[in-house]
Amino acid sequence: FLQKYQKSLRFLAYIFGSSTTESNIMVDNGAVPVSDETFDLSDKLRQRLRETNAERERTQAKIVISTEQLQRMYKHVPKRPRETIQQLDARISKLEHERTTTSISLSSEKKILREMDQIKKIKKEVGAHKEHESAIQGKKSEIAALKDNLRTVTAAVAELEAALSKVELAKKLGCTTADLKTRVVDCPEGKIGHVIGRNGAALKQLEERCVVHVDIDKVGSKIHLHGSDEALDLAVVEVENITLAIEEDVELPSLLVTHLMAKRSAKLNKVQEDHPDVHIDFSRNGNTAQLRGRPEKVVVAKNDLLSFDVKKVTRKLEGRETAFVVGKGGATVNRLVDDHDVVINISNTDSNSSEVEIIGFEGNINAALSEIEDILYKNEEIEEILLVQPMQRNKLLENSGATVKVIQAEINNMIGSNGIGVLLVFEKRPKEDMHSKDLTKLAIKTSRMSMKEAKKLVQKHIDAFDSKVRQVDVEPSLIPAIIGKGGANINALRKECKGADVDVDKDTGVIKIFSNDDETKEVIVKAIEKIVAENQTTFVEVEQNVIGAIFGEVGKEMRNSIIDGMGVNIGIDPSDSKINLRGTVEKITEAAKVLEEFIADNFTSEFDVSPDDEALLFHGGSDSLLNRIEADHDVKANFRKQRHVLAIRGREENVNTAVEAVSKFFNGGDGFGVEKLKVPEGVLGIVIGKGGGNISKLEKDYEGINIHVHRNSNYLSIRGPVEKVNECRVDIITLMATSRVTELVPLSPGQHEILAQPDIMKKITNDINVNVTLSDASLKIRGVSTDVADTKAILMEHLTGEYEASIILEPSQFSKVSAAVRDPSHFERIRKTTNASIRMDSTESAIIISGKRSSVKKAKTFLTGVLDFLLPSQFAKVKVPKPLVKSMNDPAAIAKISADSGSTVSFDRDLHCFQVQSSKPDSVFQATKMLKARLSECEKLVVVVRLDASDLWLLPKIIGKGGETVKELQEESGCKFDISKEELLVAISGESEDAVSTAKASLDKIIEQARKECVFVNIPDSAMSAFIGKGGTNIRQLAEDHDVDIERLRKEPSCIRIQGDEASVEGAHVAVIAWLNDWEASHVGKTVELEEAFIPAILGKQGSTVSTIQRATRCKIDIDRRGLTLTVRGGDESNREEALNKVNEIIDEEKKKILERGAEILENKKKKNVSNESTEAPDSDSNGHSQPEFASRPVGLTIGESKVIKPNNSKNPTKKKDKITGDNKPSNKSSTAAQNLFNLLVSDPRQNQPTEVLTKGSEDGTCDSSTSSATGVSAITEINEDNVNDIHLGGHYKSSSGFSVRV
Repeated sequence: FLQKYQKSLRFLAYIFGSSTTESNIMVDNGAVPVSDETFDLSDKLRQRLRETNAERERTQAKIVISTEQLQRMYKHVPKRPRETIQQLDARISKLEHERTTTSISLSSEKKILREMDQIKKIKKEVGAHKEHESAIQGKKSEIAALKDNLRTVTAAVAELEAALSKVELAKKLGCTTADLKTRVVDCPEGKIGHVIGRNGAALKQLEERCVVHVDIDKVGSKIHLHGSDEALDLAVVEVENITLAIEEDVELPSLLVTHLMAKRSAKLNKVQEDHPDVHIDFSRNGNTAQLRGRPEKVVVAKNDLLSFDVKKVTRKLEGRETAFVVGKGGATVNRLVDDHDVVINISNTDSNSSEVEIIGFEGNINAALSEIEDILYKNEEIEEILLVQPMQRNKLLENSGATVKVIQAEINNMIGSNGIGVLLVFEKRPKEDMHSKDLTKLAIKTSRMSMKEAKKLVQKHIDAFDSKVRQVDVEPSLIPAIIGKGGANINALRKECKGADVDVDKDTGVIKIFSNDDETKEVIVKAIEKIVAENQTTFVEVEQNVIGAIFGEVGKEMRNSIIDGMGVNIGIDPSDSKINLRGTVEKITEAAKVLEEFIADNFTSEFDVSPDDEALLFHGGSDSLLNRIEADHDVKANFRKQRHVLAIRGREENVNTAVEAVSKFFNGGDGFGVEKLKVPEGVLGIVIGKGGGNISKLEKDYEGINIHVHRNSNYLSIRGPVEKVNECRVDIITLMATSRVTELVPLSPGQHEILAQPDIMKKITNDINVNVTLSDASLKIRGVSTDVADTKAILMEHLTGEYEASIILEPSQFSKVSAAVRDPSHFERIRKTTNASIRMDSTESAIIISGKRSSVKKAKTFLTGVLDFLLPSQFAKVKVPKPLVKSMNDPAAIAKISADSGSTVSFDRDLHCFQVQSSKPDSVFQATKMLKARLSECEKLVVVVRLDASDLWLLPKIIGKGGETVKELQEESGCKFDISKEELLVAISGESEDAVSTAKASLDKIIEQARKECVFVNIPDSAMSAFIGKGGTNIRQLAEDHDVDIERLRKEPSCIRIQGDEASVEGAHVAVIAWLNDWEASHVGKTVELEEAFIPAILGKQGSTVSTIQRATRCKIDIDRRGLTLTVRGGDESNREEALNKVNEIIDEEKKKILERGAEILENKKKKNVSNESTEAPDSDSNGHSQPEFASRPVGLTIGESKVIKPNNSKNPTKKKDKITGDNKPSNKSSTAAQNLFNLLVSDPRQNQPTEVLTKGSEDGTCDSSTSSATGVSAITEINEDNVNDIHLGGHYKSSSGFSVRV
C-alpha cells in the first residue's frame, strides 16, 4: 500500500508541475510534509481534479466534433470509378495512337476526341476519390490520437480522485495519512446484516464510536476497517462483539410491549442503561422483542424484561370529555403520561364518543385514572335556567345579541383559561310564538366549577334591568289604539322618549315601560292614559252578508257621518259578526244607533247562480230578471261574478220574497218547471236552427216557455209551465236522437293509406248505422250523433292505437263523483287492473277512459259498478244481447223512452247495454222498466244459434258459394240472417214469430244435412299410421270403395274427415268404426276422460313428459284433444296401470298448484279489502250506524261463486270411460271460491269475456237448438258488471239434430 501511495505522490508532483518540487513534497516513509508556507493538499488536489476533468471534457468534445465530421465525410464520398489511373491512361494512349496512325474520317476523329475527353473526366473523378479517402484516413488518425489522450487524462482523474479520497479520509478521521491504516476482519455471512443494521444505523454508530471508516465486502464476507491503530483495535472489538453475539426472540405481553415502546418510556430507558451490551429491538411486528448480545448478558436482560407487570384500564368518553382529557395541543394527556409514566391511547368509537385506554403499572394507572375523573368532573358542562321577561329578552338580543356577548365575555374573563367558557342561550320559539308575552327561558351553559360565578353575574344583570321597568294595565281591546296604525303611536312615544322601550301584550293589556330615567317613564304613562280615555269601545252585532254594504259605496254616507261627524272609528271584529265602534262614551253610543238603523234597511241575502245560468239574469234588457226583481220587491239586486252569487239587499221581508222568486225561476216549483238537457256538440246547431229558428218555433208552439242555450257548455235549459216544459223536452230529445250529423276527420297521407286497405272501413262501421266517405285528406262520417261518436272512436283506435270512450253524467252527479274520487287510489286500482287511463273532464261532466279497446271495456265495467255504488238508484244498466242491438237501438224509440221517463238513456256499444241515469230515482226506474219491456218485444223476433269452435266448418255450408245459401234462406223466410264468424253465431230476425220459427227450421235442416255429409272420426295416434297404410294405400282404398273423400286434419292430426253424399258417408263411417274396433281389440288399452287444461302438463315441453312415461312403462299413450280422452295401450295390465297413475300424479300436482294460486289470490284480496275498510272514511246511515264511504271490497275485483257447466265432448257415448281426477274420485275438499278460481284457470282460453249461462230450460243445463231462440237468450242471467271476475264457463249443449250450441 505504501509503495502504491508513494507512486501516487510522485504522480502528484508531476501534476503540480514546476510549481511543486521535491523540497515541498517529499515521500519519507509515507509522510507528506509541507513547506513553511501554509499548504492545503486537498484543495490543491481538488483544483487539479477540476482542471483535469475540464481537459477531459474538452477532449471528449473534440472527439464528438471529429466523429460528426467523419460521419459527414462518409455521407459525401464521391462515386468510385471502376478503372484505375493506369487503365485510363492506357485507354487514352490507345485512342491517341489510333487517331494519329490511322486514316479516319473527320467524324470518327471527333468521336475519338470526345471519348478521350470523357476518359479524362473519369480520371479526374478517380483523383478526387483518392483525395477524399486520404482525408477520411487523416480524420480517423486524429480521432485515435484524441482517444489516446482521453484515456491518459481519465487515468489521471482516477489517480487524483483516489489521492483526494485518501487525504479527506485521513482528515475526517483526525489523523495523518501516515497514521491511516487498514485492517480486514472476516465476518460470517449471516452477521453482515447485524454489522450494517437497519438502514445502516449500526454501521454508522460503529464508525462514530470508533472513529473509523468501514467498507463492507458482502461478496467476500470481509469487513475493511480504515483508521488509526487505536481506532482499529477498538473497532475490531466492536465487530467481534457483533459477530460473536447471539440473538434471542423473547415473547412479551402485548401491554408490556406497548408500554415499553411508548415515547419517553422510563422503564425501557432503565433496562437499556442497565444492559448497555445488549441490543433490544422492538422493531419487528407482533409482541416479540429481539435481544442481541453475549449469551450471559442476554439472559439477564431477558429476566429483567419479563419481570415487569403491566395492566390496562379503559374508560368511555362522551362529547367534549375527550377534549378535556387531551387538552390544548395534547398538553393535558402528555402531562398525565409524564407524571404517571403510563401510556394513554384515545380512539373514537363513533362521531360523538371515544375511549381512553391507560396502560402501565397498577399504581400509576390508578393515579392517572383518578386525575382524569377529577378533570372530567370539574369540566362537566351543566345547564341552569333563569326566567326572563320578554322585554328584557329583546333588550339582551338587540344589536345581534351584543349585550349577551358582553355578559359572556365578562364571565369568561372572570373564569380565566381554567374553564370551558360560558354560553347564554335563549329558548327557541316557533314563529307563531315570537310575540308571546310568557316568560322566556335563559339557559346558562358552562362547566361545573364555573357555574356558580356565572349564574351570580347573570342574575345581577337581570335584577338591574327589572328595577328600571314600570307596568301599566289597560283593557286588551284598547291596545290597537295605543299602538296606533302601523305602530304609529307607540313609535312616536319611543322616538319622543329616546332610550325608552315600550312592550305591549295584546292579549292581557299589560304595557311595560323600560327607561333609565324615571321622568321619561312618567311621560309615557300619561300619554297612554290619554289614549285610553279617547278610545272607549262598543260593538253592534251584524250578519256577515251586510258587512259589504256597510263598508261599500252604499254605506259611505253613514260611515262619513259616524267617522267625520262624530269622530268615531268604525271597524270589523275578527269574527266577522260584529262592527266595533271606538271613541268617547257619548259618541260611540250615538254612532251605534245610526249603525243599527242602517243595518235594518240593508238586510242582504245571497243566491248561488251557476256560471251557465248567469246570462239569464241580464236577458231581456230592461225587462231582465234583475230589473223585475228590483221593481217587484223594492230591493237592490247585485250579481257578484267572482263568487257567482246574486246579492239581494233591502228590508228583510222584501228580500225573502225576492229570493223565493229567484229560486223559483232557476230551480222551478209551484207549477213552474225547469229542465236541463245535454246537447251533443254536432246537434247543437240543429236544435237551435238557422238564426235561432228552431228555438223560436218551440217557444211559439209551447206558449209560456223560455229556452236558453248556455254559452260555455252544450247544455240547454227549458223554463215555463211544467206541462209545456215536459212536452217541449220530448220534442227536443227526439230531435237530438234522430237528427243526422256530419263530422269530418282530417287524415294524413299515412292514415289515408291505412283506411284505403280492403275491409278496414267495413270493420270500423260494423253494426253501426252510419255513412262513411273516404277522401284524400279527410273522412266524412254521417249519422245520428251517438253513432257518429262511436264510429269516430273506433276510427281513431285504428289510426292511433288508442281507443277513447266516455261516461257522461249530469252536473250534480259529476260533482258527487268528483268529490268521491279525490283520493287517487280509487281510480288507481282500476288503472292497474285494466291498464287504461282514466280522467275527469269537468267541462263535459264526463269520465274519460282511454287505452286499448279491451282495457277500456274492462275499465268501463269497473266504473259502472263504482257509479252504481256512488249514485244509488240514479244509475242503472240494461244488458242487451248483441244480436238484439240493432232492433233495440232505434234512435226514435230510445228518445221516446228518455223523454217519457225524464232520464238520460244511452247505448254503450262496448258493454252492449243501455245506461240510464238521472238525479231522480223514479225516472231511472221508469226508464229501466220501459227498456226491459222493449227488450222483451225484440226478443220475440230474434233467434240466435251459436256454434262450437269445432263446428267452424258449418259456416261456409250455411253461407253457400257466393252467399247463395243464406240469400235463399232470407228470400224464402223473409227474415234477416246475420252471421258472425268471430263469435260463431247466426242471428235470425224477422217481423213475426212465425217467420222466425220457419227460418230457424230451414237453418236446422241445412245444418243437419251438412252433418250427414261430413263426419269426423278420431283415430288414436298409435293407430293412425296403420289406418293410413303404406304410402296411404289403406285410406285411398277405403275412400274409393265408398266413393267419399277422406283426409287427415292438419290442425288435429288424430282426426279424419269423411265427405260425400249422405249414404256414402254413412257407409264409410261404419267401415272406419269397424276397422277401429278391430284395431282396438288387438291393441288392449284403457281409456279415461281428461280435462283439457291438464293436457299441456301431461305432454310436457315438446312432449318430453309423456315420452318419459312411455319409456318408463313401455306403454303407448294416445291423447284425443277433440274427444278429451286419454288411452294407454301396450304392455301388460300393471304397466298400463302404472302409466295411468303417473298421469294422475301430474294432474294432482297441477290441481294443487292451481288451488294454491287461488288461495293466495283470495288471501291477497282479503288483505286489500281489510286495508280498504280500515282507511275508508265512515258515514252514517239513517239509523246512525257507521257506513263506509265506499264498498268494503274493491269494485269489480271479487271472485263470484257459480256453477260450472262442463263441456260434453264425448264422441262415443256407448263406450265406458273413467274420469281422471287425480285419485279417480270426485274431490270436494276445496272451497267453492277455490273451485271457481280453478275453473277460471282451466277454462277455454278463447273465452276472454264472461259468457252467459242459461237459467231457463231443463235442469241439467241442456236444450234443444230449436228452442234456443232469443227468448232463451233473454232468459240468460245477466253478469253483474261490478263483479267481472264472477266467471261462468260457457256451456256446450247438444241439439236434437246433432250439432252443438254454446250459449
